[in-house]
Amino acid sequence: MMNKNLLAIEKRPSINGTLWKKRLIDGNINIDQTSESKLNSILETILYGRNIKKEDFNDFLDPKVNNLIIEPNELVDMDIAIKEIVSTMIVNKKIGIIGDYDVDGTTSSSLLTNFFDHYNVNSDVYIPDRLKDGYGPNIFAFDQFIEKGIDTVITVDCGSASIKPLEYANKNGIKVIIIDHHKVDNILPECFAHINPTRSDDKSNLNHLAAVGLTFLFIVALRRALRDVKEFNNISEPNLKKYLDMVALGTICDVVQLKSLNRAFVKEGLKIINNTDKLGIKSLCSVSGVKDIDVYELGYILGPRINAAGRTGSPELGFRLLTSDDNDETNAIADKLNELNKERQNIERKVLDQSLEKIENYMKENGLNDYPSSIFVSNDNWHLGVLGIVASRLKDKFHRPSFVISSNDDLCTASARSLPGIDIGKIILEGVNQGILLSGGGHAMAGGFSLYKNKIEEFNKFCDHKILELDNDILTKKTQKYDDILDSVEIDRNFYEFINKASPYGQGNPEPKFIVPNAEIEFCKVVGKGHLKLKISSNNYKNLDGIAFNAIGTPLGDLITNHSGSLIHFIGVIRKNDWQDFKGIQLQIFDAFIA
Repeated sequence: MMNKNLLAIEKRPSINGTLWKKRLIDGNINIDQTSESKLNSILETILYGRNIKKEDFNDFLDPKVNNLIIEPNELVDMDIAIKEIVSTMIVNKKIGIIGDYDVDGTTSSSLLTNFFDHYNVNSDVYIPDRLKDGYGPNIFAFDQFIEKGIDTVITVDCGSASIKPLEYANKNGIKVIIIDHHKVDNILPECFAHINPTRSDDKSNLNHLAAVGLTFLFIVALRRALRDVKEFNNISEPNLKKYLDMVALGTICDVVQLKSLNRAFVKEGLKIINNTDKLGIKSLCSVSGVKDIDVYELGYILGPRINAAGRTGSPELGFRLLTSDDNDETNAIADKLNELNKERQNIERKVLDQSLEKIENYMKENGLNDYPSSIFVSNDNWHLGVLGIVASRLKDKFHRPSFVISSNDDLCTASARSLPGIDIGKIILEGVNQGILLSGGGHAMAGGFSLYKNKIEEFNKFCDHKILELDNDILTKKTQKYDDILDSVEIDRNFYEFINKASPYGQGNPEPKFIVPNAEIEFCKVVGKGHLKLKISSNNYKNLDGIAFNAIGTPLGDLITNHSGSLIHFIGVIRKNDWQDFKGIQLQIFDAFIA
């Protein structure tokens, strides 16, 4: 049983002013707390905290695509889209593909290209340039296809909000098939088929899928339809599971809910990507220093490098990396992406610093002690490729939906990031409908839009009003949710491997967070750019490695460096530490207070 003294942990604010709260589980659930099954009880607590019923434990811990995949034709327009593509393939006409410039769009485009290549069907891919073209299909792209005699085009991870470009395509005889997951309003674009589970008339319940997941369902349906086509009888069917590496990469990087089919995509995709024969993935791992690929490596090492192509104006590089069979080419592209990512980091740092300065000045000028309901920052000619990343940083720092806007003369482009419970994609669509925004859309947690400069203040007030209509607790209660208190279990590699059965982690299945109580700091030093590396000990473990990133100059850093002889409660996640082939674990520390 938990030490009674530890129950007071939830009543005291941390050094960061945060309350630690255990994830809510059904009070009637009886979790075995005997020492012999402590690891099992911790794992059960983790699963219950994610609203997983006991009878569903096995499916959650070992999800299978074959068991969870649905009938693709449950998606509206899937059947007519498949018929059109089959007809195009039969007459051996080239198929156009327009993919978004992010990882989800890039992997979706790569998936389609690889599938068509298997059937010896030519395709032509256009990845819009973020800086020149903006988001989604555009008239220039359609003109390119018209010149090449292409009259069937598939858009992936984009198209749902492209009203005028789709009108142009339709007038010029191009049949456009949209495969997208971004929120749609009542006004749908003119197109041949629109596969999007957020449509009001779609009952598939697949709006948690990334575009790459929907694209995978598309090729599942397409492969099935091709079985009855004599023109392709001499071609062996592709093993679609080999494509799950791309599905896992796109799913993780688009930060969608890791539940049901998405979990299976990622779980099985990770197995494939760790044994991949794709030269591009191998080259990118080599230049990034990645050996074993897990969710972290996909989301924070490989993904950002692929995204760097779209952010800095070289959108085709990511696609070429994932589809090339030339080792020299993939090595060169991987090197280039690595350099672009460094460039992106420098730009991001500059824009973030300027944003923080603007927020500080705004608070001083208006005599505010607390931050407004939403964070709005704008500037002339901020780099469009980093707006979303900076918005995410501001959202994390201030616990507010955040909007970062770059203006070019009178026209502005913006990205937004939100908190759970505040659907920013919906708010943006309402802003479009109200005539405040020129265009825009997105997900619950992220979105983008354009507007005139003189509309920024109006949209700021509009957002504040919409946010304040919701539960105020979302903004006012600053909490750290934890899964369990590790007061009577040895924290070692065995512990990590056992608890990691609940992976893959991501949106909807957060990485388990633990309180490590009554720890003493045995050793501490500064490493890298402001990080603290330490060793901590308690009655249950000795010299557990710990790391507190960017802690120098923060209250957390001051607590760690000034209280080496004190008992401290830490909160963080347990991760593997395989640096230089050392097979250990470490606690990544997020917060703390003196016991």
